[in-house]
Amino acid sequence: MNLTNMTRVLAGSAGLIGLIGSLGVCVSGAAAGPAAPTHAYIIEGSGFFGAPGIELATVGRVNLSDPSDVERFPIAGEFLRYGGADTAGDGLIAFENTTNSLRVLDPSIGGNTLVDSIGYMDSGVAGLSLGNDGRTTFITTTVGAFVRFVVADGVTGEVSSVHNILTNPISSLAVVPLGHPTLAAGDLYGLALTFGGGVRLVRIDLDTNSIASDLFVSGIGFNAQFETGLDFAPGGTLYATIQGFDEVSPNVFVEISSHLFMIDPVSGVGTDLGVIESNQTWDAVTLVIDEGAIVKCKADLTGDGTLDFFDISAFLTAFANQDPVADFTDDGAFDFFDISAFLTAFGNGCP
Repeated sequence: MNLTNMTRVLAGSAGLIGLIGSLGVCVSGAAAGPAAPTHAYIIEGSGFFGAPGIELATVGRVNLSDPSDVERFPIAGEFLRYGGADTAGDGLIAFENTTNSLRVLDPSIGGNTLVDSIGYMDSGVAGLSLGNDGRTTFITTTVGAFVRFVVADGVTGEVSSVHNILTNPISSLAVVPLGHPTLAAGDLYGLALTFGGGVRLVRIDLDTNSIASDLFVSGIGFNAQFETGLDFAPGGTLYATIQGFDEVSPNVFVEISSHLFMIDPVSGVGTDLGVIESNQTWDAVTLVIDEGAIVKCKADLTGDGTLDFFDISAFLTAFANQDPVADFTDDGAFDFFDISAFLTAFGNGCP
């Protein structure tokens, strides 16, 4: 069946609405509330092993209980290298270190909005985290033999201070949230990569430009490389994505897709939760815990907080026009499988 005929069938009384009715799905307006923090956003890193400057800039949303379950979102900007991000209102604020700029990403539609250039950085390993005030932004990259930290306003991009610390490359940052059970709220942590492929969890003191604590992270199981991410869940659990390689024979290396870890910030013990989307490589350069403020219910295509006939109509229109929003299987094709996926999402309702 071609696209035109399929659309006609779906638009008829025995089409999509009839299918929904046969499945017992109510279209009278189910509430579409915010999602619980059971997922995290990741941004694709280097598309070529050993070439960290060539980027795909794909955003994904990984299931924290099943890292192989990754939902893809539209491209966030081709050939841009995002090094670290955090939640910011209805989007993600990220540091893009080929242009040394802060940009706001909207995972639901792709693309990015420039905040401002902050300068001071070299292209390479990078990280970003927002302070608990939701505005102060901490950004890091490795510059020569030291690590540079820039503190900037996440709304205006205005730089307030610059700090240089002689230490191992730091690839990601996370600020301790308010109410953490064991750590001091507002403290800044990062993942430091050693030249031997090890990982260390460090606490950074920007008042003294020093590393206040340094803890070896155990349980990685492979040589860590450049692409990593770090973030605290609201309840205090520390998650990380770590990508790396193994030398299978002299000078022969095999790339390892990012694994999702939980890290105990007191003992340094890392628990491997599994490989992220094991059927392909994800070099996650950032990890952002989804607190439910960004992605709305997928089937709520009108964005009004309810699932009803208007969402069905919006899907039919998008499907007929081959709009990417109707590609519910994320395979680039528009076929019955997208219709089935939409029916499933609609039938499942929203959290």
